[in-house]
Amino acid sequence: MADVARLAGVSRSTVSYVLSGTRSISEETRRRVLVAMEALDYAPNALAQALAGRRTGLLGLLLTTESLGQGVDTAGYLTAAADEARALGSHMLLLPGPADDADSVRETARQGLVDGFLVMEVYTADARVDYLREAGVPFVLIGRTDDTTGTAFCDADFDAAAEEAVAHLTALGHTDVAVLVRSEGDDGAHRPGVDVRSAAAIDAAVTRHGVRARVLPTPATFAAGWDAYAGLAAEPVTAVVICNETAGLGFVSAATAAGVRIPQDLSVLSLFAGTEAGDLTRPRLTSVGPDHWAMASRAVGYLVRRVAGESAEDLQDLSEPVFIDRGSTGAPAR
Repeated sequence: MADVARLAGVSRSTVSYVLSGTRSISEETRRRVLVAMEALDYAPNALAQALAGRRTGLLGLLLTTESLGQGVDTAGYLTAAADEARALGSHMLLLPGPADDADSVRETARQGLVDGFLVMEVYTADARVDYLREAGVPFVLIGRTDDTTGTAFCDADFDAAAEEAVAHLTALGHTDVAVLVRSEGDDGAHRPGVDVRSAAAIDAAVTRHGVRARVLPTPATFAAGWDAYAGLAAEPVTAVVICNETAGLGFVSAATAAGVRIPQDLSVLSLFAGTEAGDLTRPRLTSVGPDHWAMASRAVGYLVRRVAGESAEDLQDLSEPVFIDRGSTGAPAR
């Protein structure tokens, strides 16, 4: 900063005022300081600014370690969030950790390393969220806990998506379907909100339409999806709804390897995954799900507003489902 001040012919405090915006500086002086910064390739140190009581320009992204490597959806959310943060003048700091342990979040918040937190893969009961609420730290959820009082969030509208998917299949004439979901862990009460809400939404939709549904809890792996097809081959279903992106890849691969024609022999629909998930298989899959790019970008915008002091109650959004027909569903064979 001293070097910038010498080159610009101003005091060091003037450089500080230009960076912080805490005092009015003439446009001509401000321009000289910025030119000097550019010439010296100078950028303020975010951690030093935090120690001085200013905002760091960093936003923490909390992601459970369990969800790392879980598919294109996670990557899409991360990329969209980072791009939006950069567009709004901030940067995203990835902070992986368990959902049932708030220690790492607590340390990051206490050290003042970030201005606020974006929380992904939110559990129905989430220790990270409990701590952030108690500490009064700005945060926004991509997803939601069971209790959303005073909480800013962006989540998928699971009920609307399930209704659109099941209505689409019943309109084609399907009455017997299989539903490929992620299997529960050891603690069924401690689960990601996406699993709980998607299961409830599907159950309500098939009941409403009088559809007979066989639910197939499956680990989120390619091999488990392949095996799931083998276990389903003799069942009298005419359509499969995939709510498990990674296992879905294995399922479709196994079906096509067995000579199944999609959709002539079996209709397949991807549900709740992002808009890109249906392009991962061959044949491509008709899909109903949220636009994760739009949802993640909106969540980052909400977080910036929370950091600025806006009320969380006004920042709650359910993303409308996007239906993309890629030709993987049709009338059941007679």
